[in-house]
Amino acid sequence: MAKKVITPKFSYILGPSIVVAMGMMTIASAQSPFANKKKTQAWETPQTPQPAAPSSLRRLTPPPTVSAQGASISPTTQPNWAAQTSPSSGGYPTSAHKPRVYGGETITASPSTPTVATQSQLAGSAYKPSNPAHSAPGAYNYQPPQQTYGTQQPYNTPQNYSGQGQYQPPSTPSYNQSGYQGQSQPSQQSQPSYAGQNYPPQTYSGQPYPSQTYGSSVPPQGPLRPKSWKEKLGLSNLVTSFKGFIKGGAAAVNRDDGTNSSWSEEFVGDAKAAFEVSAVTDTGYEYGVNLEARAQYDPFRRGFGGRVPDCPPTVSGCSSFDLNGTPTGLRGHTSRFYATGEDDNKDAQYALESAHIFLRSSYGDITVGRDDGAAYLFSLGAPSLLAVAASNSSVDYTGLDSVKTVNDASGFSEKITYTSPRLLGDTVGIGIQFGASYALNARACGVDYCVKSDDVVGTLSPELEDIIELGVSLDRTLANGIKLEATASYATGSEQSQLAAFDDLQAYNFGAEMSWADITLGGSFLKSNNGLMAGDYTAWDIGTTWKPSALGFTLGYGQAKDDNIKLSSDQIVAGLTYDFNKFTVGAGAQYIERETLGVLGSVATPQKEKATALFIEGGFTF
Repeated sequence: MAKKVITPKFSYILGPSIVVAMGMMTIASAQSPFANKKKTQAWETPQTPQPAAPSSLRRLTPPPTVSAQGASISPTTQPNWAAQTSPSSGGYPTSAHKPRVYGGETITASPSTPTVATQSQLAGSAYKPSNPAHSAPGAYNYQPPQQTYGTQQPYNTPQNYSGQGQYQPPSTPSYNQSGYQGQSQPSQQSQPSYAGQNYPPQTYSGQPYPSQTYGSSVPPQGPLRPKSWKEKLGLSNLVTSFKGFIKGGAAAVNRDDGTNSSWSEEFVGDAKAAFEVSAVTDTGYEYGVNLEARAQYDPFRRGFGGRVPDCPPTVSGCSSFDLNGTPTGLRGHTSRFYATGEDDNKDAQYALESAHIFLRSSYGDITVGRDDGAAYLFSLGAPSLLAVAASNSSVDYTGLDSVKTVNDASGFSEKITYTSPRLLGDTVGIGIQFGASYALNARACGVDYCVKSDDVVGTLSPELEDIIELGVSLDRTLANGIKLEATASYATGSEQSQLAAFDDLQAYNFGAEMSWADITLGGSFLKSNNGLMAGDYTAWDIGTTWKPSALGFTLGYGQAKDDNIKLSSDQIVAGLTYDFNKFTVGAGAQYIERETLGVLGSVATPQKEKATALFIEGGFTF
């Protein structure tokens, strides 16, 4: 898997090309995170319903009838079982036609339905099973054996019983499984078979016929070859996938800090590539390895959060903790904002954000390794069609983005995660899915999430271990076509430094989304204690999208508050996109206004910052 490293000179080398190409931005999904954060799971793949077997088989011609003693068998043609077909597909389904799920994709084998003679083809002529000329290509020819009834002569011509004498059954006929009392049992040879369906014996005018087998019931010829260990492990049936996206954008940005206002040009870039290989066993289990790399150019931050205007811990009112007699600034775990020390932003960064093994089955998914936690997977943010949104944006033109509602308590640190399949949707009408994960710690640093053991000099952060995350999702589709979804997640972690400024992490998220036709409306809420004794982070958002065709419109609003550094923020984004198959272009406007503490003289003073960005973006998926 190729990794793309973007140097800090990206803005001088690649920036203009992004503007000329009008960006390389893929559409941000307006669905739940189960669709846009992870590949479609095997358990979510709808199964194709199989047609029900008919309760009885139809006949093209009436069977022979036997009346009272002395009656003769009426002339007739034999039943044409070759022309009988399934009510829907022309043949009875076999287990080989059942859809199989490989890597989240449903693959349905094409049924090999034999071509059979139809009623219209046989009309007007006696159908003679023994004569190939009277059967359609591929038809099954049923040739009943000679049958002897009592003392009568055998009827050598199945189509004509006239002139063959009278059939005198016993005065009290008695039939059992072994045959006819006092009579020879009809031969059980060459019974017609169709697609593996077995039906009970049929009775015609008092005469029981032997059980008919409709399907390939003949055992295979020769000894069966034992499966190799590769076949047993599914290694002879490997599934691979390679997908990702490349995004980019350019903006004209105006910043106003209350004393100075100026315009500048800014560029962003984002790329991801994911590779997966898996094996599928005969029992339906899928297991394999997933790798995902991410590269990003975003000069104003490294991961969400970052440095706000300087507010030294020695100034009253600023974030501060006395560490062995030295005032030290604090940095919350969830928000990642801080007000003193060096700026840890980085123009370009890249990381391996997923490296795990997985097992997928009808009982759920298990992953072990570097991957997102359950709280993140079950976090639902406001829908957006743009990469730059009012919340949960992966990149930021202004450097003031402060709203995050996803519950990424452990980021993509190493963990074990279980996610259940969708449950109860077909019985109670509400689909339920849940998940849980456990991480040894929260240390991982990538492009959107960065928690390191050696944090910024002059600040302190919680040291979290034993992180447990839980998530649940409910969804329902109403009769009028409205789709509803609600999610909730919770995360907790044990703080190890035991400093009085810190506390065990407690964070939870709620989200809801409704979609109808081309319109989607949703919002979410996040609250975290930031791993601090006094420094909660709270954020919420709401947004809507309308996509009646290739053209789409989006609008979103978000708000956040960080008690640790006395930050409050409001931001809004509006724009439109247009799809060209896998290529998407978009344009919009972003406005952010936030307030933090600055220092005027030697006193902590509220300071307002504003930014407006007019941007174009584009991208494609592969």
